[in-house]
Amino acid sequence: MIRAPEQSYLSTCPVCQSQIDVTSLEPFTKLKCPYCGQMVRVRRKFDHFVLVRQIGEGGMSRVFEAEDETLGRRVALKILNRQYSRDATRVEQFRQEALITANVNHPNVIKLYSVGYDQGYFYIAMELVSGGNLEQRIRRDGKVKETEVLKIGREVAEGLRAAQQLGLIHRDVKPANILFTETGTAKVVDFGLALFVERGADSSGEIWATPYYVAPEKVLDNREDYRSDIFSLGATIYHALTGQPPHKADTNSIEQLRMIKCRRVALEDSGMRFAPRTIHAVNRMVAFRPQERCANYDETVDELRLAEGLLSQGFNSRINNRRVRWGISVAAALCIAFAVGWLIQFAGGGGKKAVSITERVETSRSDLTGDGVTVQASGKKTVAEQFLSAREKMLKHREFNEAAAQFEKLIRAEDVRQPTLNWARYNAAVCAVILGKKEAASKHLQAMANETGSGSSLVTPELASFFKTLGTRMGSGLGLGTAENKLDYTTQNESILGYLIQGLAEWHHGDGLLGARELSFFKQHLRDVKSPSISSSLDWVNSYASLVEPLDKPMTIALTLRQPKSPTSLDEGRKSMEEIRNARTLLESSPSLTAMLKEWEGTIKQEMSQLFQKQRQSEMNSEHELRQRELGQWNEITAALPNLIDGYDYARVIDMLQGMRFDSPEIQSALEGQLYLHTKAQAFLTGLFADFKIEGYQGKITRQAGSSLDGRIVAANTETVSISMDRGKITLPLNELPPQTLLDAAQFYSGKTTESTD
Repeated sequence: MIRAPEQSYLSTCPVCQSQIDVTSLEPFTKLKCPYCGQMVRVRRKFDHFVLVRQIGEGGMSRVFEAEDETLGRRVALKILNRQYSRDATRVEQFRQEALITANVNHPNVIKLYSVGYDQGYFYIAMELVSGGNLEQRIRRDGKVKETEVLKIGREVAEGLRAAQQLGLIHRDVKPANILFTETGTAKVVDFGLALFVERGADSSGEIWATPYYVAPEKVLDNREDYRSDIFSLGATIYHALTGQPPHKADTNSIEQLRMIKCRRVALEDSGMRFAPRTIHAVNRMVAFRPQERCANYDETVDELRLAEGLLSQGFNSRINNRRVRWGISVAAALCIAFAVGWLIQFAGGGGKKAVSITERVETSRSDLTGDGVTVQASGKKTVAEQFLSAREKMLKHREFNEAAAQFEKLIRAEDVRQPTLNWARYNAAVCAVILGKKEAASKHLQAMANETGSGSSLVTPELASFFKTLGTRMGSGLGLGTAENKLDYTTQNESILGYLIQGLAEWHHGDGLLGARELSFFKQHLRDVKSPSISSSLDWVNSYASLVEPLDKPMTIALTLRQPKSPTSLDEGRKSMEEIRNARTLLESSPSLTAMLKEWEGTIKQEMSQLFQKQRQSEMNSEHELRQRELGQWNEITAALPNLIDGYDYARVIDMLQGMRFDSPEIQSALEGQLYLHTKAQAFLTGLFADFKIEGYQGKITRQAGSSLDGRIVAANTETVSISMDRGKITLPLNELPPQTLLDAAQFYSGKTTESTD
């Protein structure tokens, strides 16, 4: 396949203003101008960021301190290496780091400012902190003080907790990824390996985490969750406390790592003395089994905070106890003084008298009936008006708390007659059911059973029987579990409201499916309700349908729910999980249905886990076979490489490696490493030969045999070197000069480099 030519990039020499082609050079490379010989830095500007100095380097990227010319601030600019910037998969991984880090806003997580792509490189601009990292502190001091380590661990755990709340795990917690501000605040950086927990396990087949700190389950079973980060944080704390990592795993071999990671870790085995609570906290974090570790980051933070607090209290406990006792005495004296002053002011001062206001419901002997309530005339707001106002709040505005309060006020009022009193109890019970107040609803219904109002001329025998039956059935435990066919309420008058309250009770407190059937029955038979006479209308009963309308869609879903079949593939399982979660969202007002769906979800998760394990095992077997096959090929290639090198000529090696590609990530990484080394060696020699030609090299020239030459190197190529001596010029094979002689020459030219601001 013919590849499109790469875009050229030019840099301007600050001395002679000549244009230099820097297409093949990495950012911030030192280069001698081919026109005037001035040593300059090239590729220093990316968009509106100017590189100042390199401050770090990793497997995928380099990090620079840079100046943001737009906002006038210093930032950390992470630039993806060239070979990865051309790889769509790596670029996407780098972009994922940006998106993930940007979503986490916490004082213990490095802030991300922007991302971009310029000059063929992908970059991320982020917060710059100047306090170094924990790895540097361990290397400098050997061990870090116990109090400082506990504080650092707690702050990092708080930052990781913020990420976990967004469904993220870091996957590479280690000392090098814990940075410090000037004031010593710890911040987590490098979410480049992060993975959304809900996306499942990493399917890349690569163990990217640092071997010292990676959790056992990642190596043994290739599974991980936020508890794996808790292990890595515990291992980091262990290293900072003791100066040694818990597992000395200087290898990336999966087989060797598995053997090493099977050994359990305990802080007391380090042979050093630490506070008991510190030992307890660290040992919980680095427990071998994930279920033995802290259950969540809240527990982790609490464990570290408690250990930190107990450690700091140990030195001043006696002084602190004395201060506490003195403080309690002073506080008690102040409280007593305040109470005495308050009593004097309100009991004896000013001769003020308490005034109470009691609202009384006015009634009269003139009664009429309508809308199921007794209308009692008075000079103030009538009972009927109060009742209808409360019912409107309940049915039209769904203000159940306010409506319940008004109905209860009517229930407590004197001389509120039947059937108004029982209808107030009914409506108060409905509000209580919807609000989740099961006991309050039962109380109102029980009172209805005890006082049916059968002695009132306005309560028919049928209505009295309804009040009695409903109150008796639901007065104890709301009658939950009563089968639909056992509810024998009449559908032709107001007794149909028994199906409504029974259905609402089942939906909110009992069997959601049974409640859905009873509420559906209520709505379907509302048309059966008939007014007993022209003067007495039952149209008001239909208004109670408004309580069911918000449940129409959830009820339809509930009545059509079917437990999903066992998935035969992960995609099928994910589809079932999505359907269950959508149903749970719509049915959240029914605890029983929510619990049932949660149980179904748990079953699907277990079955998907088994499917994933089978699939992952098959993939691991295939990957192992691929790795072993390509490893054999790679061993043959590396054995042949020395035969392809002719002295200092690496051209044949580079040509061969550039045309190769392996499917196994580990072998491909080794290939890229060899290609990188030989390419850099060739570029080094090319630059050195150019320096020889421009100004020569007068220095110590030693031959492979050990003898020295007193002369000046004036020219060289991959085959020969020309040396000017007093007796004339001699030409030798380049491979007669040892590498150290070439390095001495390069060091000589490097010392003449000047820093440029362009």
